[in-house]
Amino acid sequence: MAVKIRPANESDIRSLSRLAAKLMPREARRSDRIRVLSRSLRKPNYHIYLAEVEGRAVGFVDLWVFPDFAHAGMMGIIQSLFVDREVRRRGIADLLMKRVINTARGLKLKELHVWTSFNNRAAISLYLKHHLAKRSLLLEREF
Repeated sequence: MAVKIRPANESDIRSLSRLAAKLMPREARRSDRIRVLSRSLRKPNYHIYLAEVEGRAVGFVDLWVFPDFAHAGMMGIIQSLFVDREVRRRGIADLLMKRVINTARGLKLKELHVWTSFNNRAAISLYLKHHLAKRSLLLEREF
């Protein structure tokens, strides 16, 4: 199984929206996801990589980069990392992480952050493998 990891572009929006619906069903309308992703792709501080198998979109990771004056440098947050259930456990998430870490290094980020649920053992294991450490607690409020 050959996996290709590449930067996503406007022509990938529908495929990414379909994958996001699998990641977070009932979270948002498709049209809203498409609108937000279309805007995000035009921002220089947004990076999204698509994983493809035989030309089919099977996963993605996205990274937001922002300045942090307290650290006197740029920081990054992996907003989402997702691999379609039918192709999991084949190293695709590992390839996505390697790509986003290489981007973070190239941008000379001071830190790279990611969050996941406490019970997502597979994601936690992946992040620890890539030398992200459990260092803080993310609190959330929905509006």
